[in-house]
Amino acid sequence: MTSAEGIVDWNELSLNEGVQALAKLVRRHLKARVYVVTLSGEVMDLTPREESALTVFDHLAVSEVPWDSDDGTVSFIQLVKRWTEDLEAASDHPGEVVGAEFWPGFQSRMMPIVVGGAVRGAVVVAGYVPTEKAAAAVEAIRRALPTHLREAIDSGEGPEITQLPRESRRWVDRLVASVAQTFGEELEEGGEELLDQDAQRFGGMLGKSAPMKRLFRDIRKVARTNSTVLITGENGTGKELVARAVHRLSHRQEEPFIAVNCAAIPADLIASELFGHVKGAFSSAHRDRKGLFEAADGGTLLLDEIGDMEHPLQTKLLRVLQEGTLVRVGDTEVRKVDVRVICATNRDLEEMVRRKEFRRDLFFRIRVIQLKIPPLRARGEDIALLAKHFVTASGRRHGMGKKVLAPEALEQLIRYAWPGNVRELENEIERLVIMSGEDREIGTQWLRTNIAEAPAKEPTLDFDGFELPEAIEFVERRMILETLRRTGWNKSQTARELGVSRRNLIRKVARYELEEGQGE
Repeated sequence: MTSAEGIVDWNELSLNEGVQALAKLVRRHLKARVYVVTLSGEVMDLTPREESALTVFDHLAVSEVPWDSDDGTVSFIQLVKRWTEDLEAASDHPGEVVGAEFWPGFQSRMMPIVVGGAVRGAVVVAGYVPTEKAAAAVEAIRRALPTHLREAIDSGEGPEITQLPRESRRWVDRLVASVAQTFGEELEEGGEELLDQDAQRFGGMLGKSAPMKRLFRDIRKVARTNSTVLITGENGTGKELVARAVHRLSHRQEEPFIAVNCAAIPADLIASELFGHVKGAFSSAHRDRKGLFEAADGGTLLLDEIGDMEHPLQTKLLRVLQEGTLVRVGDTEVRKVDVRVICATNRDLEEMVRRKEFRRDLFFRIRVIQLKIPPLRARGEDIALLAKHFVTASGRRHGMGKKVLAPEALEQLIRYAWPGNVRELENEIERLVIMSGEDREIGTQWLRTNIAEAPAKEPTLDFDGFELPEAIEFVERRMILETLRRTGWNKSQTARELGVSRRNLIRKVARYELEEGQGE
């Protein structure tokens, strides 16, 4: 969640021993799950991973596939959105535990986290049904279960549906209130760890660099439309995160989001996966089957690694995009679908078009809007931001406690070029957290050799990911800021050194928010 002061690092706060102990109590004795939810829709799962066997709600919580219900289908993301709406309503009564029954019979209890009279988030306990309403709730849940889970439960071998009597639910309320109070006290006492005053958290992405702020702006604009989107960027930059952000901000957010990696499916199966098939279409087609386009009807379908799609399939995809219709493999019936298609690739599609490896008409059809994700080396300001976040997140995930990066180690991480981008950085941080063992401070001795020996960067600017007007503004802002610092924030002297009028400088200082201390 963002505030005027910055971003709260909930991972850092969750390492509080009291919070961890209470989360373990909820899981061990109640078999429920504990979350932190923010007004912006971000969710962090506090549930200890090692505690007890999986329940039916656990399967829902970790599933990206929508489940059926009497009112259609629902996904865990939709449940989270309802929590966010409940939190907005609870802001009017910050001292009360609130809750509501949501699909298809599970209950949750929520307690706002209040700091200085303002709601900053909430603690949620979820994943149980009231014992006195268990019969109806369990039947509703059972009807919504995927076939394999329903059959496992009917055979007595499946996961359980957690039931809580009234007294246990009162205990839930007390625990929720206690965890929320602990968070609030930590924040009140100055335990609020701000990742960066200029940083933004957006759809699971973190950034404060100019290219990322521009990307966030573009995502908001694109999300309001139904246009096809092409997301480009190197491996590890987070193309799927961008696609999910577009979906979550769109009017389709209540409908399915389905991602498929075109390069991971064998060429002889991908047509069936995307468009479905009818019984007898090929040797293993024992029944009619919907494809991913039909499964995503009303929602969003991400076609990742679109550059690996073969020509015959490109022709079929073009028809779906142009006409909104498809034909299952082995069928003649034309079916109508309403799907927003987002494509992603790390390949140069324009060059592939020139080499006749990718259809020109399909290229222009999928590139109605293009979102370019900058590589991590073009986001130098974000490396420390991301590294610190990954340290606390990985430490909590692996039960390693609170760890920090030594200044020398952080400096080497900033120097390294990160050819694998954010994914490589996240994996490296996870390795550092684990391999440093009981050490609270992660020193340079734990870094991989190529990172530990990365040379200091040349004093040049990397404009990869910038457009010309943005690059000009970036250089102008930096020159003004550095000169202001050198002159002790003397605007008259700064204007003389930069060769501009004092009035012009004052306008630019206001535009770039460079009053003393503001641009630090």
